[in-house]
Amino acid sequence: MSDVLTGTTTGAVRHRGRNGVPPQFRPPVAPRHFVGRAEELARIRVGGVTVLSGPCGVGKTALALKWLQDKGCGDPLYVDLAVRERLGDLLCAFGLSDVAADERAAVFRSLVVRRQFTLLLDNAGSAEQVTRLLPASGTVVVTSRRKLNIPQAQEIELGPLADDGRIQHLLDQSYVELPERQARLYRLCAWQPETFDVPVAAAIAGEHECDVEDALDDLVEKSLLTEVGDDAFRFHELVRAHARTKR
Repeated sequence: MSDVLTGTTTGAVRHRGRNGVPPQFRPPVAPRHFVGRAEELARIRVGGVTVLSGPCGVGKTALALKWLQDKGCGDPLYVDLAVRERLGDLLCAFGLSDVAADERAAVFRSLVVRRQFTLLLDNAGSAEQVTRLLPASGTVVVTSRRKLNIPQAQEIELGPLADDGRIQHLLDQSYVELPERQARLYRLCAWQPETFDVPVAAAIAGEHECDVEDALDDLVEKSLLTEVGDDAFRFHELVRAHARTKR
């Protein structure tokens, strides 16, 4: 086991792609249009654990990504805890394919410390899910819909973002730049109550899934839609409200 942790066997960690982080575990791009949350951004610290908690769509992941982009240190490693078997997949992506299930968390923690990653654990469902993955040192940012009450963490609870006029302006600007297919999907999918997938969006739009998937990816790229896990999407509440005003 110690050989695996130090990377001296045939299962040694392999550097993959930019910054040595496999593409599927690099964080999504931070929102292009980001306003507000200055106080919360300032409170996230380098070193230690910060938990961003709040309801679905309040902007937890967007805030974490913005902080990583502007103030994070070390290569960012992104793990979506809403996706099952993610830890095993991650270790395999680093060339550690023969790690027993009960040893994966320990190997993961060692990997994070040794490579000095800044760790973003997105969509945590419980404190237990997080604490087993916390490295002995370094920077960890966690997002969760609930307060986790992890003793060594600072917790920042996010409420709805107030619109002082700037957000509406940015959304209007982004919307008018959309091609018709994307604009139509933006309007139609906003009436879905929470997350939705490509087949649901295709059924709503009456289009082929492949065409709809490309259009949804464009909305994600323009920060008008958030991708959740694999092939699922949701709106930030302010964006959803904006989209519902369009005809």
